[in-house]
Amino acid sequence: MTKTPLFDAAERETERLISRSEQLFRQKIVRPKIRFDIRGRTAGMVRFAPTSIPMIRYNPGLLEKEGKAFLDRVVPHEVAHLVARTLHGDSIKPHGPEWRQVMATLGADPSRCHNFDTSAEPTRRIRRFRYQCGCREHLLSTIRRNRIERGVVYRCRSCGESLSASTSMPGETPIPRARSSRGGRR
Repeated sequence: MTKTPLFDAAERETERLISRSEQLFRQKIVRPKIRFDIRGRTAGMVRFAPTSIPMIRYNPGLLEKEGKAFLDRVVPHEVAHLVARTLHGDSIKPHGPEWRQVMATLGADPSRCHNFDTSAEPTRRIRRFRYQCGCREHLLSTIRRNRIERGVVYRCRSCGESLSASTSMPGETPIPRARSSRGGRR
């Protein structure tokens, strides 16, 4: 992907907010890696790996489409995650009071979700495979299907029987990924 002036602006704004946070909170903040590689409806995210430096990922399509609104809303949101975790440790809630306090201190709106129009953004389709037990049919993800093929046994929570590949309608069923009502991961 070709780097654009908005990518540079997002990197500069990220650095500016981190530097400002260091002054306001009198705490050194580790500089994250920054990538522009999220697709779909997610505007940004911070990844914390136990053995490496944090990574902030931004959605390049939404950045290009929304411009200044993205810089004003998403960049402070992701930096606040980084700062809140630095100040309060990794046991805090992602959008809890510590995060909201950092957002307020940075002068940003401490709401959880963006309101960008994502209708034109591509959505990911997850494959589901049909399995059955004694009482009904289940749709399992590729990960669970592969685990079953390696010998892991999944049991139905209702009847307790182990799940086996469905004979009624063999094969896969592509199902659009559902978004939870809270907007987070499932």
